[in-house]
Amino acid sequence: MQKIVLFIGLTVALLANEVTFKGEEVTLNSKGIKVGKDAPVFTVIDQNFAEVTVGGKKDKVQVIAFIPSFDTGVCKLETMAFNKKVSKMKNVIVTVISKDLPFSIGKFCYDNKIKNVMTLSDYKDANNVLRYGSTISAPVFLEGFFARVVYVVDTKGKIAYKEVVKEITEEPNYNEVIRAVNRLSY
Repeated sequence: MQKIVLFIGLTVALLANEVTFKGEEVTLNSKGIKVGKDAPVFTVIDQNFAEVTVGGKKDKVQVIAFIPSFDTGVCKLETMAFNKKVSKMKNVIVTVISKDLPFSIGKFCYDNKIKNVMTLSDYKDANNVLRYGSTISAPVFLEGFFARVVYVVDTKGKIAYKEVVKEITEEPNYNEVIRAVNRLSY
């Protein structure tokens, strides 16, 4: 029995990304999608409880940012930074996704004048995000929340850039995200 448990534990450790939250180790459900692979299509909910399709092939470059909650300081800074930076970019759709409820996201956007990014909720079916390796699987008190992960998807639906932010309480590298988008935008 011990051999089976050890094997399962090693398998999970090999499959998952490890990041930190305030210095403590956090395990994600998988390593996510590699650059060059297809970005799976999934459905999330907007502020009006309408379904929105994210991922896959689109006529614009996609930035897909997963965050723990719009109700935290770093997530607020990230969303506001993308909102400001994207207003100057063409041929790009930025989506910021959390498990927050749609009406909470709507209040957040109103209070912070967020108009240039799509703020979406995956409260209904977090299994969507599992494929992107963005769901926290340990420790228990964070289980099910999203880590801070950013993907850039080209117009053919392929992953062109990926950043798993190693410390969840830090912002992503916006300059690298913008470089990736600029390489793809025309």
